Amino acid sequence: MLAIVEDLYARFARYRLPPNVVVCEQCGPQWTAADIRATPLRSLSLLQLEALHVMSLEDSDFRHFFPRLIEALLEEKSPVFAFDLRRLRGRVPSWPARESAVVTSLVDSLWDELLRGYPAELGYFSDSPTLIDFTYWCDQPVQVYLDRWQSIDTVPAAEHIGELVEWAFTVREPIEPAVTQPVLDWLRQPVIGERLGSANLEAAEELWRVCGR
Repeated sequence: MLAIVEDLYARFARYRLPPNVVVCEQCGPQWTAADIRATPLRSLSLLQLEALHVMSLEDSDFRHFFPRLIEALLEEKSPVFAFDLRRLRGRVPSWPARESAVVTSLVDSLWDELLRGYPAELGYFSDSPTLIDFTYWCDQPVQVYLDRWQSIDTVPAAEHIGELVEWAFTVREPIEPAVTQPVLDWLRQPVIGERLGSANLEAAEELWRVCGR
């Protein structure tokens, strides 16, 4: 993931720190705008980005912080609740081609890395429900990634399917509503049961047989 993070910084380098940066007094009372201006972009913490309300910024201002946001989320080891990343939806298609292309490469890289091992070491992006949401919010074709996942007959890929099966049929908090039904339809395919069975994921396979057929 190091290479794609560097690509993000390179592609978005032309966006400068907003001249009138504002720090929320409730979210970041320990920092001032001067503190943010004095801090190198790559040293900003998630808490500082939260205090800047980066997801609410105008698009060009947001793109200054976007590479650092992704890098910091990759580094984060605990759940992140402060960022409504669904606000990404609809932005990426309006960006210049080279910028939208690097976002596509980001999503590709996240999926490749996620399915390579289990558990994944991708910070915020370490579970498939989160990555499915992020893929949709980046205006990338979720079905394409699901189909690619289905074709990978490895134990780590199956273990991630097992995790998604558990989420889909036991968790009450929904995935992004726009992709919930396509994900459930994908999970109901017989090949999903085959993948779980070949990986000897008996509990997930039984849950799939009871709830997913």
